[in-house]
Order: sequence, then structure tokens, then C-alpha cells
Amino acid sequence: MAGRTHATKTPNQQRRSGVRWTVLTGVSDLPALLSAPSRALIAASVPRGMRRAGSQREWLLALKEDPEVLELRCDGYTNLIRVANVIAWHVDWNTMCSRPTLKRIVERTGLSRDTVRRWVRWLRHRGWLGTVEEGSTVKTRKGTYAGLLDDGLGNRAAEWVLAVPRRTRQDRLNEHAHDQAVDQVEQISALPSCSSRSEEQICPTRAGETHRRSRDHSRISPTWGLHATPRTKRDRLAACERLRQESPIFRLMSAWYLRWLLASFFDAGSTPADLLHGLDVREDDSRWTYTWKSAREIRHPAGWVMHRLSAWIGPDGQVLPLPSQRRAAADALRHAEQEDRRQEWARMAAAAGWVPAPRPAAEPTTAAAGLKTVEPPPAAPAGPTAVYRAARAELERRRQEREVAELAMIAAWRARRSS
Repeated sequence: MAGRTHATKTPNQQRRSGVRWTVLTGVSDLPALLSAPSRALIAASVPRGMRRAGSQREWLLALKEDPEVLELRCDGYTNLIRVANVIAWHVDWNTMCSRPTLKRIVERTGLSRDTVRRWVRWLRHRGWLGTVEEGSTVKTRKGTYAGLLDDGLGNRAAEWVLAVPRRTRQDRLNEHAHDQAVDQVEQISALPSCSSRSEEQICPTRAGETHRRSRDHSRISPTWGLHATPRTKRDRLAACERLRQESPIFRLMSAWYLRWLLASFFDAGSTPADLLHGLDVREDDSRWTYTWKSAREIRHPAGWVMHRLSAWIGPDGQVLPLPSQRRAAADALRHAEQEDRRQEWARMAAAAGWVPAPRPAAEPTTAAAGLKTVEPPPAAPAGPTAVYRAARAELERRRQEREVAELAMIAAWRARRSS
């Protein structure tokens, strides 16, 4: 298209349509719209402290391992990863820029438009997406959608560049030293001390929210018993804190998140020891295998934990009998069998007329061994002592004397009043 044609309408047509037409001339801007963004524009769009991602895999792994993402609830984490996957699927491998439309993201994820816009805004505010082009604003009957619609030429969808945190050389050295320290701690099976985490500033995900601080784990007692079943919310929180002290996997999640994640097992009467056992052993007593050396290699700790514990969930969605419940049932069965045998022996002895022989006295045995027989202390008297009875009698005599004196005083007062 070399240029735009003149558009004209008669005055009557303009009044009936209610639209004012303008004559446009000049060359077309279609080549500029279809051209890819320059390298300088992409570099300038990367947020401060971030760098352009090298691949889709690198961007998704960095996003899933981010501590702020791991602090999200399970449903929020799932929705965020769905939106991020669709954005990553539409990336140009040469520029690492993505231009998906709102309709495409909604169709692929199955989420609502408001949810998609909220998580896209979440990624942009935290620097995971750099805005290369804002896109045009389109007004429809349902509302205004800015930067996520593209109908060809008139409405341009927003274009983002994938960005990951920029790590300096010192950060890489510190991370390597931290990994070595974690490996040494796991090798010697030493539990770290329960110290409070430093308070972090978490940016709000909505305009109406305010900054909030992370919850302090030092206020939760980590001394909950491993073989005790928590019943109340406070007890379950203490049990989750004990799990965080026992396993590095649970330490990647907060106690509040673990209480929500393991609610079905706590409702079934699970103990912390049962949950630790379920991470290593299946329901049929077969062992799980480990393919990682450090807990930091796990991308989604909550999903990993639920995958291991899903072996203890039946087809109907109910938790199967746990190890502690199996031991309790076996103990109850053994005690019942022992009691049945005792009653059977008692019936046999009664039918045969057997009389149990008295136990031999212990004095001959102790005398033969050259030991002294220690007499037991005298038993406490059944009734009150003589001292107690004398004190009670004295109190009763004084009470009677006081009553006699009071009656005499009343009689004298009446006599004086009548005279």
C-alpha cells in the first residue's frame, strides 16, 4: 500500500452516522509496524537490576525459584505459572520479546481477563517483564483494555522482553559458598538453630494494598513432639515449625503455608513423624529415591512434597492409615489377643478345678541371702487424731460460752428497757 486514499462523505451522511471523517494523506506506516524492535530499544526496556533472559527455560526457572514466588499461595502460584508459560511460548528466540494478546492468554490458561491482567501487572512491577511497547487502548462495551489486544493494524498489543535478575560476581561466589555450607550441614545431619528471619518488604500486588512484612517464625515454639497429633490451629502451627526444623524441604516454606498444605493429613490424625516418614517411604513400604544433592535444586517444593505424600492418599481422596495409626491398631490387636488368652486360661482352670497356689514368702529367701527385711512404714490412721479431736472440743466449748454470754446480755437489755 503506497498511501492512504481520501475518504469523503456528504454532510447528510455525516449527520446520520455521527462520525466526523478526516482526509488523510501520506505514505503508509505498515512497514514500521511490522518491523522488529531495535536492539537499543530492547536494551533500554530491560528494568534496572535485571538483564535480558538467555532462553525461555532460564526465565521460567528463575521465576519459579524466586523466594517471593515461593511465598505465594498454591492457587496464586499456579495461575502465575500458567500466565508465564503462555508468555514464554510466544517469545521470539532472536530478541526474547513476547507479544501475546489478552484473548490468547485467556484461551490458553482458562483464567478470567482480570486475573490475567493482575498477574501480568505483577510480573511487570517486579521486573520480570520489560515493556518494549505499551500497545494501544481499545474501548469496548465491556470495558477498556490497554496493551493486550491486537486486531491487525489499528490496535497494537503490548510487547515485553523477558528479564531475569542480574547477578554480580560476588553474588555468584556467595551463592556457591552457601550451597557448600548447605551440603555440609545435610551430610552431618545437623539441625540449624531456630533464629528469626530478617523482615522483608513485600511489594503489594494491588493498588489498594499496603506494604506488609513477612511473618516471624521465632514466635512459634519448635518443640512440638514428633509423635503428638496436633488438634488446634496453634498446635498445627507448632507442628509445622517442628517439621521445618527437621527437614530442609519443609524449611523452604513457611509454617502458615505448611499448615494449609497439610490440612488433610492433620485432619486424618497425622503426626510430624508420619509426614517425615511419608517423604521417604511409600504406603506399600517401598522407598523413594533422591536425584538431587541439595534442597535448593527443587523447583516447586510444595508440589514435590504433595507428590511424595500422594502415595498415602487413596483413590477416593481420603488419607490411608498412617504409620502411627497402624502401630496403634497393631498394639490394640495384640492386647486384645493377650486378654483373650488370659480369659481362656481362667475358664480352663475353673473347669478343671485348679486353685492358684499362693506365692512363697520372701523372708526365707532374704534370710538365706543375708539381707535384712525392711518393715513397711505404718499406715496412716483412718480417722482424726487425738490432738485434732481435743482442738475441736475446745472450739465447741468456747462457742457455747459465747452464746450463753450473748443471751444474758440480751435478757439484761430487755429488762432495762421494760423498767
